[in-house]
Amino acid sequence: MTDPTIHVSFPMAPDRYPATHHWHAQLSHFVYGALTKEFGARAVFAPWDAPLEPKGRDVLVSFLPHPALKGWKRSVVVENSNFDVDKWRFGAFRRFGLNAPLDPVSETYRWLEQQFALVVLSNDVAIRRVQGRDPLVADCHDHLAASTRHLSVHPHPIDKPEFSRLYGQFPTPPKVRMLVYHGGLRKNSAELIAALRELGLQENTDFSVAPHIAKERADLLAFLRQHFLIVANTSFNETGPINMIEYLLSGHLIYGHDDWWEGAGNERFRWSYDPARMEANRANLRHIFHEMGPDGVAAERDRVWKAFMERTDNEWSAVLDLLCARVAELLDSDHPGAVA
Repeated sequence: MTDPTIHVSFPMAPDRYPATHHWHAQLSHFVYGALTKEFGARAVFAPWDAPLEPKGRDVLVSFLPHPALKGWKRSVVVENSNFDVDKWRFGAFRRFGLNAPLDPVSETYRWLEQQFALVVLSNDVAIRRVQGRDPLVADCHDHLAASTRHLSVHPHPIDKPEFSRLYGQFPTPPKVRMLVYHGGLRKNSAELIAALRELGLQENTDFSVAPHIAKERADLLAFLRQHFLIVANTSFNETGPINMIEYLLSGHLIYGHDDWWEGAGNERFRWSYDPARMEANRANLRHIFHEMGPDGVAAERDRVWKAFMERTDNEWSAVLDLLCARVAELLDSDHPGAVA
């Protein structure tokens, strides 16, 4: 009997990182590297867009929406989640003070049913809400826990050495300026931009707007690091924490949406869509732009950077050790593969 194959499949090949800094490339690189180190040639990378048909006691390591997950359940699934599966529509309702009924489970989430293990990468706010049984996230968490044999929740790991290369390489800019991510419904910061204008702040003088910055552009990142003390993203996109923490490591201070960013203990660096907190949002922005000054913002940036760097729960090993252990358990398990 041949050994079962560990199929590893993500949208980007593992050798695309670090030349490509996209999150998919990072995930593929670190997961595949850990599995090949642990299991050798049994771990095989499978291109995302190629047909994949595991068989026998094979194991699949991937994330939604890999089509094989719909019918193959001997899988360890790595998934991004804030436990609000309809987060963008839900967020759009909430920002206007509406409490609309929503389907708590999307179709692809049903592909997780009967899976062996689900390793969820989330943000600090969502993790605390899960632990505190916040009703905003508890139902979705409980559904996932009931759907899979093993569920674990971890902070998003980030390659700290790679993304910290620019930290400390440039002097503090002479002016407090903010780069605002704004690129459609999934990266929507329209309300923040409107608030900045209402406060009399000038676009391309006090703040600038960008839909996406390719992080493999080292020259562009260096330019941004020299001219923008703050990077803001107030969207509901679950990749917001990943994207922004990469900027934090490079030497910016984050201003983020309070569903995923708690400001590392500083309430003034959180944007809230709660209608009752709009004036507090504006007061915080006035404080940041008019009272803190460049040195004050830089000191806060350094405090948050140090706190993040000293953590160990957000390093790749914290996730990969558990992931490899789950794969090892599954190789020895009689957990079913194909399910009708």
